[in-house]
Amino acid sequence: MGQCLPRKLAIPEAGWGEYLQWFVGRRRRFVVRETSMVPTLRPGDTVLAAMGAEVQLGDIAIATHPLQPNMLLIKRVQEIFYDGSVYLISDNTTGPSVLDSRHFGVFTASTIIGRVTSRLATAPS
Repeated sequence: MGQCLPRKLAIPEAGWGEYLQWFVGRRRRFVVRETSMVPTLRPGDTVLAAMGAEVQLGDIAIATHPLQPNMLLIKRVQEIFYDGSVYLISDNTTGPSVLDSRHFGVFTASTIIGRVTSRLATAPS
C-alpha cells in the first residue's frame, strides 16, 4: 500500500526566483483550461512547472492523459505507490466532467511529466 495525502497544499505565487527559472528554461508554463482543480486553480490560471521533477504527496502534477497522449492533465497527487505509480485526483471531485484516477486508475511514473511549483497569474474573476 502507498502513502495517502494528509491535506491539500496551496500553490505559491511566482517570485523572482521562479521567473528566473522560467527564463533559463527550468520551468514550463501551463494554462489551466478546465474546472477540475477548482478552487485551487481556475480556468485561465497560469502555472509554472518543473519538468521531470519527482512528485510528493499533495503536489500538483502535470501528467499525460492515459487515452489521449497529446493532451495533458493537471491533478493533485493523492497517493504514491511503492512501484512509483501515483493516484491523481481532482480538487473539484463533484464536477460533472472531472476525470482522474477514479476513472483511469493509477498513473505510471512515466506519465508524470512535471510538478507545479508556482502560480504565474490568476485568471480574472
